[in-house]
Formats: sequence, C-alpha cells, structure tokens
Amino acid sequence: MKNIYIFTAFFILGQFGLTSACALEIADQIRVSVVNNADRIELSVKGGYKIISSGSGRLLDQGDTFFNRNIEPTVNGIRFGSKYFNTNSIDIIAAKKPSIYLDKRLYKGSLQIIKIKGLKLIAVNIVNLEDYVKGVLYHEVSHRWPIEAIKAQAIASRTYAFYQIQENMNKHYHLYSDISSQVYNGVYAERYRTNQAVDQTKGKVLMWKGKPVPAFFHSTCAGYTERAGSLWKVDLPPLSGSECKYCKNSPYFSWSYDIEFGTLEEVLKSAGYIIDPVERISISGRNRSGRVNSVVIEGHDFSEGIKAKDLRHLIGPSFIKSTNFDVTVKDGKAYFKGKGWGHGVGMCQWGAFSMAKKKKTAEDILLYYYPGATIATLK
Repeated sequence: MKNIYIFTAFFILGQFGLTSACALEIADQIRVSVVNNADRIELSVKGGYKIISSGSGRLLDQGDTFFNRNIEPTVNGIRFGSKYFNTNSIDIIAAKKPSIYLDKRLYKGSLQIIKIKGLKLIAVNIVNLEDYVKGVLYHEVSHRWPIEAIKAQAIASRTYAFYQIQENMNKHYHLYSDISSQVYNGVYAERYRTNQAVDQTKGKVLMWKGKPVPAFFHSTCAGYTERAGSLWKVDLPPLSGSECKYCKNSPYFSWSYDIEFGTLEEVLKSAGYIIDPVERISISGRNRSGRVNSVVIEGHDFSEGIKAKDLRHLIGPSFIKSTNFDVTVKDGKAYFKGKGWGHGVGMCQWGAFSMAKKKKTAEDILLYYYPGATIATLK
C-alpha cells in the first residue's frame, strides 16, 4: 500500500516489563477517511501543489493556490475543476504543510481522492501518526484536564490508531474521522496542552504479547469496566474488565431518560421490529459488570428480545448513555435510569481524570485500566 513503510520497532526496556525487542510492521503515516460516499468534494489549497495519479505516480497537474474547487467522479475518471483525469485515484500533495482545506477543516499531510462504485468519492487524509493524534485529542478529553490524564489519552488514542493500521493494511483507509473510530478534525482541533501531551508521549503504545492492544476507551464506566468480548470478537486479558474506584465524580455517573411508547414503536419499526403497540419492557439478564444483556419488549400480540447494545444505538447513545440501566413502564412511557456513559471497555476517561488529580502518572492510569499490558515506544 502506498505510503506504508517497514520499520523495526525496538521496544525500550524498563519498568514496564518488556524483555525483548521484536520486529513489527508499522506505518509512519496513517490513512484517515475524512469524506465518505460524496457526490462532490470542494477543496482549497494554499500555495503550490501537485496532483499525481495514485496508481502510476504520474504527474497530472501542478500549480499554485486555488479556492473552492469542485471535484466530481465521472464514468472515466475524476473531474478536477475544469480538468479531467483518466484515473480513479489522485494524490494532492501540497508544497506547504498544512495548506489543504476540505469541508472548512485544515489538514496536514496529503489528500487522496478515490472514485468508488456508484460514482461516489472518498477523501483520505494521509498524515503522520503523531499529527493524527494531535488532531484527535481535543475531541476526546478536555485540554484543561490534568496533563497526566491527557497523556494517558494520547497513548490510548495512538495505540488504537496503531492497531487499526495493522487491521486495515489492505483497505483504502485505516479508520474513519468520526465517532465510529476517533473524532479527527485536523489542525483546527490542536491545542497547546493536548499537543504537549502528544509530544511528551511520542511513539508510546500499549502492547500485549508483541501486538498492539485495541485500546478502547469511554467516558464513564460507573464502577466496573466491561469485558471487550461482551461486545466484540476481542478477548484479551487487558480488556477483560475490572473494578474502577475513580469515576464517581463524573457528571455522567448517573442519568435518566424517558421515551413515549409511540416514539419507541417508530424507532423499532425503522429497524425492522414490529411491536405495535408496546405494552411492557423487561430486562433479560445482566453480565458481571452489571450491564444489561438484552431486553424483552412486548406488545399485544408480539414479544421481541433485543440486545441492550442494539436498543441503545436505536434510541440514541446520547439518550441511553450506557447499557447499565433499569427500566420501568408507566402511563405509556418507558423510564430508563442508568449509570455511566459509553460501552465501558478499556480506559474510563473520568476515572483517568480523578487518578491524575490524585497524582497518578499516565502509566499508572493505563496499567490500571489495561491490566497486564505493557507500554512500548515505537522507533
């Protein structure tokens, strides 16, 4: 894959228990999907630029500053302003960095535009891994938090990205720029203290038996982190779930939400469930962290079991903040009362905040939430 290089990653030995060096395939750059399935992309570049055919490396065009140029897919290739390129993928390389503007965001690195099936476009920002983490961190934790909590988040975010690079080597991009991966907004998301945390943890990642940990994280676990295997096909000791004593001061430690049956019926119908009218809702089992496995929704003639994680996403994860809830029914409404925010796997961010306030280091925080993992530095 273009822009992927092979390095030897030597892991610094020390207090985290690594006893040997080993070779890993790592990337000095990461590929981030910043636009998906678009009919048209509007792009600006400040300063000199080159447009290269991604497949052949052939120079297609070059010039100086342009604003709000439309890029569209065609049957035979890609239209770039008034020019047509007979290729399905182009790289836009700017002389100055950062100087690529897309959807009112400024990006470092280069941009790849790829035509896909259905005459749609995707835009991929190819950027240095450390710069990527700088574009992520502000959206994951407050830049006003204690620096050790921000550093812990920097390592977790870098590790998650590093893991996705390994998992998606042969795809157009390694991860998305939204909440389905990590929220990434390029240069405009950078702040002094979050950049400082990235620089102070440069190259540090969480490892388990020579491989990167899929370092999931969430806002508030409300007392117990979740086992990754309860949600995904991941079963590692560092993600096995454990007690958390630190997030009690989170503003999301407890929450409540109510929804009218009529609204719930419409939500369920949109997902293919036919329960009309809804009359009763009951919980069907909890796992060891206290989170709900599934719920049973009953109507006059129907009864349907739905996984709690699916119901949460159908109603909305900002409303049903976690699957650690109780539910009661009264006067045509379902009343949810719950604890925590997020899937609960990996690092609890508000727990990390409290640990940092108690003078715990980033390493202390990470090894608490990813027990058994080691911290390595990629070179």
